Amino acid sequence: MTVAELAPVSRDLSFLWLEITAKCNLLCSHCYAESGPRADVYGAMAYGDWTRVLDEAAELGCCRVQFIGGEPTLHPRLPDLVEHAKARRFEFIEVQTNATRLSKDLTGRFQRSGVDVSTAFYSDDPAVHEHVTQAKGSWQRTVAGIETALAGRVPIRVGVVETDRNRGHAPRAVAFLRTLGVQNIRQERMRGIGRGERIRLGTPGERYDELCGQCWNGKLCVTSSGATFPCPLSRKTDLGDVKSSLSGILQTVTLAEFRQKIRTIQAERLAARRVALPMTVAGGDDCIPNDCIPTDCIPTDCIPTDCIPTDCIPTSCIPTG
Repeated sequence: MTVAELAPVSRDLSFLWLEITAKCNLLCSHCYAESGPRADVYGAMAYGDWTRVLDEAAELGCCRVQFIGGEPTLHPRLPDLVEHAKARRFEFIEVQTNATRLSKDLTGRFQRSGVDVSTAFYSDDPAVHEHVTQAKGSWQRTVAGIETALAGRVPIRVGVVETDRNRGHAPRAVAFLRTLGVQNIRQERMRGIGRGERIRLGTPGERYDELCGQCWNGKLCVTSSGATFPCPLSRKTDLGDVKSSLSGILQTVTLAEFRQKIRTIQAERLAARRVALPMTVAGGDDCIPNDCIPTDCIPTDCIPTDCIPTDCIPTSCIPTG
């Protein structure tokens, strides 16, 4: 099958992840990108490379971007990149951070640029949280960062990620976050990718079972090495170097075939979900929860159970089984 035949799912771009650094001040046991303190801040991408990617994405009609890492706040030009995205009229701009470096000055710049923030949290118990992050003092700094974002009126959402190291702590963590004033909270599961890969099968193929199922929907990830992937978790599907051309990446057969496979898998998941839990909406029409976006994308109004879209129940749906 050619790219032209797969064009409806291969050439669009609506959401862009920019993994601007592989360096992180934490060493989380489940990190899909295997980031850490020893990684390089900049990688192969200079500031001009990132602005060019943003410019080309905007020209292609992309209007949503999320800056990720590593820890994106370690990149000295993050505020400038955020402001550049704002100048290019991106409608949704988010920074995914561990929150340990959210200062009053930085959150102030975020607030002025209309930036959202997302972060992860593991337990109300500092020792358990730090067992996951493998960094002493990270619990206190994360809590302080969340409080700084809230005080600065920066929209923040928090994913409570359950790993092998904090199992059973999610309800307590959610309750604690509520006391801080966090409203947008989701419970997530550890992905079996990167350091979170519990069973290393030694095969070169993609771990489709660990992907959310929304990668087909106009998304793309660019890393600090210049490499591009369909999403941050699909790191075994290398689409090429973004320095050649972002639009060229979107026209590759590899991306087209990947997205087609994801659509097939997602359709199978939805069909299985529909059999297990029939749903109806007012008026009697069938309701398929196919517009749920995982926590590393844009939040929607669905209620997740473990952050896989096939388990997401939109609030407008009424379960009948």
